[in-house]
Amino acid sequence: MLLPVTLLLGCWGFAHFLFNHPFCLTICSVIVLMNADILNKGCVESGRDAVIAKFEKRFNCNPDFVSIAPGRVNLIGGHVDYNRGLVLPMAVDRHTFIAGAKGEEAGILTVHSIRENESFVVDLACPMSPAQPNWTNYVRGVVHGFLSRGIELPGLNMLIDSTIPSGSGLSSSASLEVATAGILEAASGVMLKGNEKPKLCQQAEHEFANVPCGIMDQFSVTFAKREHMLLLDCRDESIEQVAFDHEHLALAVINSQVRHELSQSEYAMRRESCESISTTLGLESLRELTWNRLEQSRGQLDELSFLRAEHVVRENERTLEFVHYMKNADWFQAGEMLYQSHASLREKFQVSCAELDELVDAARQVGLTGGVLGARMTGAGFGGCVIMLVEREKASDVVSKIVEDYNRSGATLSRPRASGFVAESAEGAQVIKCAVG
Repeated sequence: MLLPVTLLLGCWGFAHFLFNHPFCLTICSVIVLMNADILNKGCVESGRDAVIAKFEKRFNCNPDFVSIAPGRVNLIGGHVDYNRGLVLPMAVDRHTFIAGAKGEEAGILTVHSIRENESFVVDLACPMSPAQPNWTNYVRGVVHGFLSRGIELPGLNMLIDSTIPSGSGLSSSASLEVATAGILEAASGVMLKGNEKPKLCQQAEHEFANVPCGIMDQFSVTFAKREHMLLLDCRDESIEQVAFDHEHLALAVINSQVRHELSQSEYAMRRESCESISTTLGLESLRELTWNRLEQSRGQLDELSFLRAEHVVRENERTLEFVHYMKNADWFQAGEMLYQSHASLREKFQVSCAELDELVDAARQVGLTGGVLGARMTGAGFGGCVIMLVEREKASDVVSKIVEDYNRSGATLSRPRASGFVAESAEGAQVIKCAVG
């Protein structure tokens, strides 16, 4: 039997259980029961049940908790989060699931990943540092964040499963970090307050995975609301939940399955370049830069630096314009903002690739008559996914056509076959307590 414990918890089945069985919750003092669809019942419940079964098989006991964190797409605001800009992510129905139970050996953390088919062990009494294999560092970094804050952790067994394709630009790493933090909160009984959890997870990625990411991914995974986009100001960390019209619109996600190895190094180079430009112009960040100021600074910047800065300035503007158009149901103009964003990421920030460009071009060819309003790459670039804003009633047909055409045209090329799905928005991170009634 499963009882909700944090954030947005519960469904009809759980409510039925609660009204008919005695129970005791040890972590949260407030329980909110919600309609089943708020949790994307099919995806969340099937993934939860699967990770519980795999945990029981692996560790020969029942888990105490299941931590669930969604992936995300970023609708617009590409490569501006680390420039303290404006971004508009939305959580989607692909998740990381972590089942956990207190272990028999105090001070020992044992973690197994289904996807990686690997395990690792951490002695919580020893200093924490990055290690091999690389995927473990997303977990190690979060554990380190808890320990460095003086939070005492018990010995734990943890099993990780995921429905988020890795390397796709859907933020599988932030989802893993936030899900790990949720399990550690539940096991320790210490709940991180305010923005502390996403910032701890960001710090983990900086220090242990060596990825200088902005705050967007961890914030969106933590604070997302179903049927909403999250307008995040990365300068003051303020959030506005903006409704996404699910009655008329849908998001198609096309995964190129391409993962260029230079993506991580190029990401770091882009961030370093932006910081260098800010220093040259005497700014704290490129968020402070206006178009007029940029025009006046042409003599101070080389051509490539100017293009990088131009992208950031215009992308912040496009993000606000996209929000305005979505609020006013002007979906044609909203779609145009997506196309413009992709063009800027391709030409000025130079983080796209041939496969992503081909998919966006395919979206344009399908066009309004076929139900496509706009498209752009999402994530860090150099592979991964393209998102398409589409009419809901035509969404499945759009995915089928674009994937089929792309794979047919690439049949003679040595590239992976694309796949796609119609994304449903998801609720942010949550932890469920497993209890025996």
